[in-house]
Formats: sequence, C-alpha cells, structure tokens
Amino acid sequence: MRLTPDEQAWLDAYRQALVERYPGSIAQLVIYGSKARGDAHPDSDLDVLLVVRNEAEALRRPLRRLGYDLAVALDVVPSILAYTQAEWDRRKQSGSPFRQVVERDAVSVL
Repeated sequence: MRLTPDEQAWLDAYRQALVERYPGSIAQLVIYGSKARGDAHPDSDLDVLLVVRNEAEALRRPLRRLGYDLAVALDVVPSILAYTQAEWDRRKQSGSPFRQVVERDAVSVL
C-alpha cells in the first residue's frame, strides 16, 4: 500500500476517531483500489470500505461523515463506502464482482 504522508495522517486520525467515538461499531476498515495495489496516480482517490456491525447500521452516515470532515484539513480525497455485516455478506453470497475486487486488493487497517 502506498499512501502519501497526508493520506497516512488522515487514515491514522480516522482510525483513532472511529475507535474512540464509536467503540465496537466497526467490524472492518480496509483500503482497496489503486492505493492498496500501489499503482495510484497523483489524482487517485483513497478508496475506503467500512463494514459496520449490524447493530450499528444507523451509524453508517455519521461514520462516513467523520472521515470526510477529517479530510478537509488535509490534502486527501477519500471515497468511503459503508456496509453492514449483513449487506457485505449478501454481496459475497451473490458473487458480487465489486466484493471480489475489494477482497483482491484489500489492505486491512482496522
């Protein structure tokens, strides 16, 4: 995984904020796409996937917003997707090409 210093600072701050503000809500946090593969271009965004515990479903939007709010202070353009565990499991059962790509590239960060 190749992140810029600003992207790494954002990721560290986001991970810490998720754990501190929403303890036990996140099942998985991964980086995928070109940044995870190490073939990103200067204009590439940072693809982030949150898998939220089913009981925290209502937090998906605030969890994403937190990440975007943190990105404002840094030169980072995250693209954050959030699924519940049940939604993410259904994508596996359906053979979702998106899930296959994420799993191929994924770098777990939480």
